[in-house]
Amino acid sequence: MFERSVPTPAPPAAELVIPDARAVSVAAFSEIVAHLVRRAMDAEHRMTILGWAWPLVRQLAQLATLVFIFGSVINLHIPHFPVYVFSGLVSWTWFSTGTGSAATSLLDERHLVFQPRFPSIVLPIVAIAVPLVDVALALPVLLVLASFEGGLHWTLVLLPAVVVLQLYLMSGIAWLVSAASVFFRDVPNVVAVALQVIFYMSPVFYRLKSVPSHYGNILKLNPMTTVIEGYRAVLLDQPAPSFTRFGYVGGVATILFVAGFIFFRRRAASFVDSL
Repeated sequence: MFERSVPTPAPPAAELVIPDARAVSVAAFSEIVAHLVRRAMDAEHRMTILGWAWPLVRQLAQLATLVFIFGSVINLHIPHFPVYVFSGLVSWTWFSTGTGSAATSLLDERHLVFQPRFPSIVLPIVAIAVPLVDVALALPVLLVLASFEGGLHWTLVLLPAVVVLQLYLMSGIAWLVSAASVFFRDVPNVVAVALQVIFYMSPVFYRLKSVPSHYGNILKLNPMTTVIEGYRAVLLDQPAPSFTRFGYVGGVATILFVAGFIFFRRRAASFVDSL
């Protein structure tokens, strides 16, 4: 008699272990963020032809529009204008997309917030980390363009410092707007309007020195003005903002980071009742 063989079951797929929300280590925090970013990227680009290339295509389309209007129709006389605009556009797109997504992150992922052990504080960070992946995809294209226009410079090694500064700035904003959106559903709309205004107050497609000094001083109060100019300084070897301006951005980012973290943690217990 032949014995019937019983197939050995396949080992279960690795699952994300969710720690206690009250005591999340840095390693666990990073693991959860990385897992949710991968899930969000896969869900966004599933069943699309271009897949992860779509964010780059959108940025290039906006770049072509700005270059045509402000480089040909209304010539702003900025050297290497395509690279100049693209370097500002990459930074701005990350800021606007991440901040807008953070405002609705708790509303969109409420099923995770309802889980007692899940640290909801990671969701706004995931919202700003997803478009950071788009920045990583756009940077090689930007570097190729820069190498053709004016070449690459040693200042490129300082790029991670500017990225960290922008991430630091965005983290505090993300915690503030995400927590506020749970209790005031107008906040995402206010954020969308504010982003439209801040876009024109940021030197994405124009030079700050072309603005009259009394208006330029107002634009310098916008932290993204210094951040965008910081990207151009390290990527295009242009004059960098002063240490005073970087110190101002660091101070604003610190205030927003601490205020956002405290506000989020204090209101987190009421999220489930309001969602």
